[in-house]
Amino acid sequence: MATDCTGMDELGITIQGEPYEHLLCHCVLTYSNWEWATICHSESLLALRSGIQAALFRLGHVPREHWTDNSGAAPHRPEKEKSGREFNDKYADLMKHFGMRPRTIQVSKAHENGDVESLNGALKRRIKQYLLMRGSRDFSSVEEYRRFLEQVLEKANASRRKRLAEELEVMAKLDVSRLAEYEEYRCRVMSWSTITVDRRIYSVPGRLIGEKVLVRRYEEH
Repeated sequence: MATDCTGMDELGITIQGEPYEHLLCHCVLTYSNWEWATICHSESLLALRSGIQAALFRLGHVPREHWTDNSGAAPHRPEKEKSGREFNDKYADLMKHFGMRPRTIQVSKAHENGDVESLNGALKRRIKQYLLMRGSRDFSSVEEYRRFLEQVLEKANASRRKRLAEELEVMAKLDVSRLAEYEEYRCRVMSWSTITVDRRIYSVPGRLIGEKVLVRRYEEH
């Protein structure tokens, strides 16, 4: 399976009339071209974790290898020169949890992730066609837009069932639990009723000044 994040702003999606800036975390099985995608707002590890899990739990099976490009969410260059490529600890733990071998393409060699790269464009063209048939690019909520995306993906995958069945025959069944799709932080509430979470400042009720609070940061909120 190969995963890549692709920008969606060019399609002009709006939520209740307001521009909805977002990406899709796009996962593709390279034999059948079965694909799944989830909404995200950055190429973070949290977005990657949510996107990969969504694809695997929909499949109910796990491929042997997972390929990414050289985004900061997965591989990174070690401080000292070493042989081979190292992975972020949290990404390595994600791969270990699902029993997948992590692989990355070479720097500046996007064609090595060719299936997902080409299907990024194909998926956006498909979504554009369905938006034209729908007659509007505006949605009442993110959830309505999410359901629209899932319907587009399900229809695209309908023509890939035969090759997908061949893939599933040789893939291990998914037999692990779902990981939490948030990061946890314990933060001290400062005297001006604020906390700092991942370098961002948030206001909290004044009665919590001096206390420690548990914060869960999801991909979308």
